[in-house]
Amino acid sequence: MENNMKKTVLVTAIGTVTATAIVKELKKAGNYYIIGADINNQYEIATSLDVDEYYKFPYSTGEDYVPFALDFCRKHNVEYYFAVIDKEVVNISRNRALFAEIGTRLCVADHDLAEICHFKNSFGKWLDANFPEIAIREYRSAQEAEKASFPVFIKPSEGVGSSGCRQINSFQELLTAVDACKLGTDFIVQDFVSGMNITVDCVRNRRTGQKIQVQRRELLRNSNGCGIAVEIFHSDELEKICDRLMEKLDLNGVINIEFFETENGYKLIEINPRFSAGTLFSCMAGANTVMNAVHIADEQPCEFGQILIGAHFAERYEPYRMN
Repeated sequence: MENNMKKTVLVTAIGTVTATAIVKELKKAGNYYIIGADINNQYEIATSLDVDEYYKFPYSTGEDYVPFALDFCRKHNVEYYFAVIDKEVVNISRNRALFAEIGTRLCVADHDLAEICHFKNSFGKWLDANFPEIAIREYRSAQEAEKASFPVFIKPSEGVGSSGCRQINSFQELLTAVDACKLGTDFIVQDFVSGMNITVDCVRNRRTGQKIQVQRRELLRNSNGCGIAVEIFHSDELEKICDRLMEKLDLNGVINIEFFETENGYKLIEINPRFSAGTLFSCMAGANTVMNAVHIADEQPCEFGQILIGAHFAERYEPYRMN
């Protein structure tokens, strides 16, 4: 296809809800030539219908991926690169300078932030040290976990979404589910906390000092932990917490923060160092996280709208013929 002098954008993992949202917003803007990529074949990815070119990519976690991505971006004159898989964000952000040398701007968080937030075992320690009031208690060994009040909650230290997360009802069940020596390293054990799921998309422009957040109550969630029906709301307390987190992490870009809303205040579940599955909700609500990520990559001021407090949004899935 002809580029027609549009700016070329690479969006990877376009089989995900998150990348699909990014593609939709870029396409709506109208002045971008969109290259989509995924590990699956084109006919298996509905969003491939919405991009100008599609490529099947290798897994982004291997040692060979960054050289591959650099070569691809160089050959295709990619100016902006959006990644939505945590491990890929960690991988490419580590090499931001190499991408900058070939003229490719990464629309992802900085490496230090991505690494802190992605590895849940070290993130828990960081949270305890900096924001203990919103941390959920963790047990980092079998000896510690034995003293916990069950049920507890277990999740992989490098999990994505809700994959591998579940409730454990007894210490014996815990030892059956996980090798004791992997507790605190490969798996995280936490107190079981119940409450409304809250997710906040956060944008901060380090250069201008601008920041915004979209707070969502997840009224319905699917099995992958994605909110499919949400309400936009605003809490001053939550705003202050997220502002402090953005400042402490020195955010320059877009991240997503998940909380439980409990009788004892907000408790932080995790920080996703990437765009969220609810990206379209935030864009529709007035923040346009996608285009502001481009502005931040360009070192330009952000453009924020008025957040639609009280708005309800829901998502649905549709079939497409692929040939």
